[in-house]
Amino acid sequence: MLGPEAIAVERGAGMSRRIPGANTGSFDELAGRLTERDFAIIAALAKHKIMTAGMLEALFFPSSHAAAARLLTLSEMGVLARWRNPSSRAFRYVLDWRGQCLQAMRDDEKPPTKSAATFRAQQLFVSAHRAHTEGVNAFYCRLMRAARDRGDVEVDWVFEHDSTYSMRSDANVTLTWADGRELWFWFEHDRGTETLQRLAEKVKSYKSHVNYHHLKKAVLLIEVPGPGRLANLLPLAAAHWRDSTAPGTRPTPFTVAASAATAAEQTFTRPETFPDTLEDRRWHVVGTGEVVSLAELPQVAKAIANRPVIWD
Repeated sequence: MLGPEAIAVERGAGMSRRIPGANTGSFDELAGRLTERDFAIIAALAKHKIMTAGMLEALFFPSSHAAAARLLTLSEMGVLARWRNPSSRAFRYVLDWRGQCLQAMRDDEKPPTKSAATFRAQQLFVSAHRAHTEGVNAFYCRLMRAARDRGDVEVDWVFEHDSTYSMRSDANVTLTWADGRELWFWFEHDRGTETLQRLAEKVKSYKSHVNYHHLKKAVLLIEVPGPGRLANLLPLAAAHWRDSTAPGTRPTPFTVAASAATAAEQTFTRPETFPDTLEDRRWHVVGTGEVVSLAELPQVAKAIANRPVIWD
């Protein structure tokens, strides 16, 4: 249930109705103001590390006004910390000390010291890996936003360190449609910082994993930053994928698809302009020449997994 402040904001009340947060260190003050949605925001940032206001809006709020008001209050209360670069107007939100303590208590863990929590928050903001983390989170938010708008798709997102599949992917994702379709895939977000050959060789590594574990069907999605890199990646990835499709060999039930994300999509800027993430035909299926949507991939993966053995 939303508290009085959240209800006022969601009904479109002006900023004058917002009750500023207080960072007094009083647990009673926190307990009296935090809502279920606040705890969901805390849990999301504990899992995803760092997010922009737009990402959090897509997950938890009906409007940018409601998001801005509540996120400011949580920052004032010391639950969230936020910063922004001179080159970007978007605040980046992480868990501040009180937010980290609340999550630790909910997980039955020892809360961090204030100095350790402050270091962790600042480290996330200045980390060299921040752009990659934000890119992965942007894809997650695009999926969740599309699923929320449609209402007929469930998204189950598991980070690699929480998964039983030790492939060091950025995430393992399951999409389940109301009509029974299901798509499970590994997700790799590429920032263009490694060579194309090394990126393409990941296809070989995943394919070996599929064969070794005798998986009946597997899908790998690779998101790259721009159409030029996509065009150069596809033939290299196809070469590794085709190793198992030569005459006289048993095909690997492995589907690989790649797409190019725009700069706006990678940073989740102006998501209202994005195409439907589930229906947009942008995924180039390696080795087949097909360009399909995520909604079409379950059938494509099934066809690839069931293709017949070709003998000389």
